[in-house]
Amino acid sequence: MTKPSLLFCLLVIALAILTGVLAQDQTPVPTLAIPTLAPFVEDREAPNGFVAKSAVADIIRSGLLRVGVLYNEPPYSEFTSQGDLRGFDIELMRLIADAWDINIEFVQVTRENALDKLNRAEVDLVASAFVHYRDLDDRLEFSQTYWIGRQAMMVRADSQLEALNELISQPVGYVIGTRSEKALSLWSATLDASLNLQHFWNLDRAFAALDREEIMGLVAEEQALLRLTADYADRFRILDEAVAPEPRALAIRRHDIALRHLVSHSIQLLAKDGSLQRLYQDYFPENGSPAYTTTLWDGLGESVSPTRYAGELRHPAQYVVPRLLRSGVLRVGGIEDDAQASSAAQAQLAALNASLIREFDSRWGVTTQIVSSTAEEAADLLAKGEVDIVAGVKPDWRLVSAMDFSAPYLLHGDRLMTPAKAQIRGFNDLRGRIIGVIVGDDGAQDRAQAWADSINASVRFFRTTEAGADNTLLEFNNANAIYADSLLLVAHLQANSNSLRLTERWYSRSYFAFGLPYNDLDFRLLVNYTIQELARDGTLRRLSGALLLSDELPDFEITPGAAVSAGISLAPS
Repeated sequence: MTKPSLLFCLLVIALAILTGVLAQDQTPVPTLAIPTLAPFVEDREAPNGFVAKSAVADIIRSGLLRVGVLYNEPPYSEFTSQGDLRGFDIELMRLIADAWDINIEFVQVTRENALDKLNRAEVDLVASAFVHYRDLDDRLEFSQTYWIGRQAMMVRADSQLEALNELISQPVGYVIGTRSEKALSLWSATLDASLNLQHFWNLDRAFAALDREEIMGLVAEEQALLRLTADYADRFRILDEAVAPEPRALAIRRHDIALRHLVSHSIQLLAKDGSLQRLYQDYFPENGSPAYTTTLWDGLGESVSPTRYAGELRHPAQYVVPRLLRSGVLRVGGIEDDAQASSAAQAQLAALNASLIREFDSRWGVTTQIVSSTAEEAADLLAKGEVDIVAGVKPDWRLVSAMDFSAPYLLHGDRLMTPAKAQIRGFNDLRGRIIGVIVGDDGAQDRAQAWADSINASVRFFRTTEAGADNTLLEFNNANAIYADSLLLVAHLQANSNSLRLTERWYSRSYFAFGLPYNDLDFRLLVNYTIQELARDGTLRRLSGALLLSDELPDFEITPGAAVSAGISLAPS
C-alpha cells in the first residue's frame, strides 16, 4: 500500500471515530444515580451547612466513631514521644465511645484542614481543634460545653498590676495568629481607649520579653501559660480576670441535631456519674472545682446509645429568622396571665417570662404576638409552626424529638429551709424530727423520704400551705425544716432574712428555658446569645430578682464574640 493510500485509510478511521463520538454526545446515556432528597425550605433561604443525613447513621452502620483531633494541643490532645495519644479530649472521647459500646478512631487534623475534613464527612466530629467563639457559628455547630478555659493575662509576680483595666495603657504581648489575637480584639472593642499591643512570632519570645520587662503583660491560653512557667511559678502570676472565656465543646456539622443531641446527652451523663469531674482533677488540678457547672436536663436517664437518635434528623419547613426579619413579628406561646397562676411563685415566673420577651422585642426591633396558651399547649403550637418560641419550659431529653431548647435562664430545685438559729445542715440533723412539705409541690414528700432513706434516717412529715410555710417554722413549730422547690421558698426568705435560711446543699437542680423549633439552629443561636447578653449586662439578674436568692442564676456560659447574631444587634436599645 502506498503512503497516500495509508494516509487516506487513517483519515477514514479517524472520521468514523469522530462520528461515533458526536453521535454519543447527541444521545447521552442516562445515569442511574438517585438524587438525595432534601427537606423543603419554605423561605428559600436554606441555612449554611445544610445536611440531609446525620453522622449518627454512619456511626451506627460502621460501629465506629471517627474523631478529628490535633496532635499538638496539650493538655487537650497530643501525640507523645512514646507514640501515644493522650489528653483531656482524648480521654473524654474514649469515655463516650465506651458508653456507646462502639470503636473509636482518632484522625489527625490541623487547624487549617479540620473544617474541610468534617464537612467532607472524613470525620464524624472534631475535638480540640475548635474553641467555641461566635464567629465560628456560620461554619460549625457545637455540642454542649464540657469545660471552659480562658485566654489569660500573665504578669510578673513583683508587678503591682491586679486587674485587666490597669493594663489598658501598658505594653501587652501576644503571639500573632493565635486565639489570643482574637481575644484581645474582643476586649479592645469594649474599651474607649486603644490597647498598647506588641506581637511576637512564638510564645517563648513573648515570655522572654515579659521576663525582661519589655512588656508588662502576656496574653495566651491559660494552660499554655501554666506549662511555660512550670519552673518559674514564683516569678510570674496569672490575673484572676479572664481576657476572654473559651468554652470547649465538640464540633459537628451544622444542623446535625441528632448528633448534637447524642453527644450532649452523653456529656451530661458523664457529668452526672462524676467522670467529668475526675477528668478535671486529672488534667486541670490547679483549677480545683471548675467554675462552670454542666447543666443537666430533666429525663436524663442512666445511659444513651446512637440508636436512641437514629433517624432523628429533620429540618423545619420554615425558619424563624428570615420570617422574623421579613414580618417583624415574634409569635410567643406559654405566657400566662399573672391572675391565672396557681401560686405566688408561678405569678412571679410568669412576670419574668413576659419581661424577657419584652427584652427580646426591644433588642431585636420586633413586636410580640402573644398566643394565649399554657406551656404544654404552646409546645403543640410550636410543633405545628404556629408560634416561634415558648416561654417557661424545662429542657427535657424526653421531648427533644419534638422541640429544641434555649440555654437556661433560671435555676431552681429542692432545698431545705430552716430557722436561722437551728443547728440543721441536712438530713443527718433531721433524724427523728419533722419535715414540712408544701401542698401543691407534687412529690416533695416522696423526694424528701428518699433522701432520708438513703442515710437510714427516720423522719415524719407535716403538710403546710405555701403562704404558711414561714409560720410553720417560726410561729407554730410544726416542723423543724421545710423541704420544697426553691421557688416556693424565696418570698419567705426575703421577708424573714434574719429568721430563716437555706442549708447549703441543692437536693435537685432544674432549669427554665425557652422551647424552640426543632433544628432551627440560627434562631437558637439568636435566643441563646440574647440570654447571654442579658446575663452579661446585668439585666437578667435585675428581672429575676423576685425569684432569686444569692446563687440561683445558672452558671452562664458566655460565648465570646460580638453582640450580634443573624445580623441583629443584641445590645440594649
